[in-house]
Amino acid sequence: MKRLAMLLVLILAGIVIGLGVLNKEYIINLFGVKSGEGPQQTERKVLFYRHPMNPKVTSPTPRKDEMGMDYIPVYEEEAGPAEKEKGERKVLFYRHPMNPTATSPIPQKDEMGMDYIPVYEEEGRLEEVPGTVRISPEKIQKIGVKSAVVTRRSLKRIIRTVGRIAPDERKVFNISAKVEGWVEKLYVNRTDQMVSHDEPLLELYSPELVSAQEEYLLAFRAVEKVKESPYPEIRENAESLLAATRLRLKYWDISEDQIKKLEKDGKITRTMTIRIPAQGSVTEKMVVEGTRIEAGEPLFKIIDHSVVWIYGELYEYELPFVKVGQKAKIMPSYSPSEVYIGEIQHIYTHLGTIRYTPEGGAEVRTAKIRFELPNPEHKLKLEMYVKVELEVDVARDAVAVPDSALIDTGVRQVVIIDKGDGRFEPRDVEVGAKAEGYYEILGGVKEGEAVVTSANFLVDSESSLKAALSGMVGHQQGENAKGDSGPQKKEKTIEHSH
Repeated sequence: MKRLAMLLVLILAGIVIGLGVLNKEYIINLFGVKSGEGPQQTERKVLFYRHPMNPKVTSPTPRKDEMGMDYIPVYEEEAGPAEKEKGERKVLFYRHPMNPTATSPIPQKDEMGMDYIPVYEEEGRLEEVPGTVRISPEKIQKIGVKSAVVTRRSLKRIIRTVGRIAPDERKVFNISAKVEGWVEKLYVNRTDQMVSHDEPLLELYSPELVSAQEEYLLAFRAVEKVKESPYPEIRENAESLLAATRLRLKYWDISEDQIKKLEKDGKITRTMTIRIPAQGSVTEKMVVEGTRIEAGEPLFKIIDHSVVWIYGELYEYELPFVKVGQKAKIMPSYSPSEVYIGEIQHIYTHLGTIRYTPEGGAEVRTAKIRFELPNPEHKLKLEMYVKVELEVDVARDAVAVPDSALIDTGVRQVVIIDKGDGRFEPRDVEVGAKAEGYYEILGGVKEGEAVVTSANFLVDSESSLKAALSGMVGHQQGENAKGDSGPQKKEKTIEHSH
């Protein structure tokens, strides 16, 4: 009886299995399990797929890693808030795992079989400009990177140049003969002799001067004779003749004292004394005693040293910062502690020498400025060199960076911007004036940004290398995307078929 019952159970089980009606729901109902008491069988939502070996690498679609392992699905109920947000992010493009400059609009593998890394929308907003590099904090400390904040400041600069002492052109006197004659005696008989105004210069014998004395005496005596005349016309004629002869003597540099002596003595003298018309130093003497001179012939040159001019030289690029009236420190080379303060009296309108010569201007590419200094003690000697210092304003309230922050390649000027978090961006700037260890920045950098001031050449070299690699591989991006899109789609189809 027991054997028959056992045989019937086996036959029944075989029939149920053969018909394929033994399913999970039937077993649950068979053993009295109510619906809803077991695990939920509703379909779960997949947020994204995660790399089996690197959780940071994800994919929005099922795929395999470089070893052929399937990406692990991350379900909505399993993901935390951060992962849920990540699952909702939009993928902009995919980047080469070893070369960030190579990108693709679709998922693909590189030449080593590694998957391209997705770049999401919020990450794309933070994309750096070409040439931006990332440096770890350890490396930043190792190479000694230092940064400074860009600020506004007024820039002053000291222009140092060399000055040359020259005479005041208004105090240079040439003494020439007014009348023909012979030099009987020289009172000034050597150069560099200091002379004063109205001192005797020389004794001159001239037949014309003798005749002029005779004429003056005749006119003087005639005036004395007609002084009591009742006819005013006669008195006036005599007086006008006397005035004319007197004026003739004055024109020939005969002094008032000599004319009065002539009137007093009533007789002519063989020689007349010519006096000095100015004070200063005799720099040239072109006559000796006994020399016959002609009217208009130069005899002496006298320079007054009580006031001197100083000529300074400036380069062309310094001219915009200099103007008339600016004060300067002037120091003689023999005594640097002795300081004179002078003002710029004149800025010459041409380059080269003081007197414009086309040949000189072509050879000397400096401009001249002129100062004027009192020299009562004659300490400042002509042709002496002095040091000149001019403090000038080159910029006011200007955006400025330290001079160590600027990299000048000769073609372009670059600064390295410290973006924070180890990111450094090279940026072209427009440079203005330089002063006090700073460069004026006309464009390219804003106030408040940070620029690298130390080890910027190392950062720039790494940035340049990255930019060069970008230029080499950038033109291949479109071809890579097109060439890999077909096989990649086929690979994806095969993966889904599994």
